Amino acid sequence: MTFYLENVYGLDPIAADVHLLPMTAMLIVGSPLAGALVELAGVAGGLQSTAMQVGGALGTAVLGAVMSAKISAMLPGSWHAAHLPPLSTAQLASVKSAVSIGAAPVTGNTPPQLASAITRISHATFTAGMHNAFLVAAAVALAGAVIALITRRGTGTTEAHAGI
Repeated sequence: MTFYLENVYGLDPIAADVHLLPMTAMLIVGSPLAGALVELAGVAGGLQSTAMQVGGALGTAVLGAVMSAKISAMLPGSWHAAHLPPLSTAQLASVKSAVSIGAAPVTGNTPPQLASAITRISHATFTAGMHNAFLVAAAVALAGAVIALITRRGTGTTEAHAGI
């Protein structure tokens, strides 16, 4: 989100952070509440913490790969469709690298009309990659919610079956 706010919307780092404050505030408020609601046992807490760490690392890697794949698939066609100068393999890799963080690969000596087209395509491609990553994240969150509903704790029927 910081790349998006800074490189696509043109916000400076402080303004981008101010835009992210509500999310940070919700994390600050929600963390203790979530901690109070999670199974109070130490083992459950450890398992939950481990799942968060693994999920965060895996999620970042997978969503980054989804975003990168969309950028790699979309950028060459968009570049060509805008009638921009052809890129060598090395130049394309450099452009993809810049676009993957939401930056437009323009320099100070790029003609304004060309810089405008490159910026438009770079931002549209970055946003499309983010869109795909968010769709995957939403699907995973929905699947997790469904699994949580299916596997939620029963009403004590296990004790009845165990003969207790």
